[in-house]
Amino acid sequence: MPGLPSAPDSFQQKTTAELQHLIENPGFYDSGVVARARQELRQRGALVPAAPSFSEPAALPVEADYDDTAPAGRGNRWLLGGLLLAVVLAVAWWAFRPTPTVTAAATPAAPIVLETTVIRPLPSFEQEAAGQVAITRRLLPAADRADTTAAGRYARMARRYWLAENTAAHLTAQAEADSVTDVFPGQVTIALERINWFLGAMAYDQNLTPEMDSRLALMQRGMGLRRSSLESLKAHAEMDMPPLNNDVERDQQEAKAISREVLGQYRKAAPIRGRLETL
Repeated sequence: MPGLPSAPDSFQQKTTAELQHLIENPGFYDSGVVARARQELRQRGALVPAAPSFSEPAALPVEADYDDTAPAGRGNRWLLGGLLLAVVLAVAWWAFRPTPTVTAAATPAAPIVLETTVIRPLPSFEQEAAGQVAITRRLLPAADRADTTAAGRYARMARRYWLAENTAAHLTAQAEADSVTDVFPGQVTIALERINWFLGAMAYDQNLTPEMDSRLALMQRGMGLRRSSLESLKAHAEMDMPPLNNDVERDQQEAKAISREVLGQYRKAAPIRGRLETL
């Protein structure tokens, strides 16, 4: 049995993947350890693999800085001089004042309008992924589906893929619509964790059938494209640059096509356009 974490801070030192492993294997760990791992993942806003469904990452708070420093006073030694000067000026104005005129009433200052940021919580996509996993599993050959052990492992890998793919597609759509907010970089970090959750599991031999391995390799290619495009989107957002460029658009289009192929919506080759002599 693996060693149980004992130090209070040991959960904060673990990676997100290690905490998710504790939750996915409750039979090997004390219930308190599993509960503490689940709590740490929620505090990070990361994916919690066990039921109930992933909690939506908490919306990141908008911090506001307030200047609490009061301006320094002039000091009592200037007070008397200021009062005397005011009296002299008032007397001089009264003696040499022009013909009285009606002064317009002072216009009240407009109220201060504070700009607010609309925070969009990041969905868990559990419900969407469940339907996509069912379709992905039905597309396997009958002989592969009959191997329930391998089919179960394949379905778990497909679930990781679809959770990551849906999250990446959601954030990419925000960038395409130019509707990113201040929390966008943090949400991209969560999406990258979900992608790495899938890619990390791909490093192990799942003992699957050749057809399952082939389809997982296709998913792995799509996740690589998503990771590259999301890293670029995050960097551009942090530098307040336009999020999209040709490389990002190309990668996300290819990743989207792969996700459709995983669902059995096979791509058709685009027709060749242009005159033959230019080819």
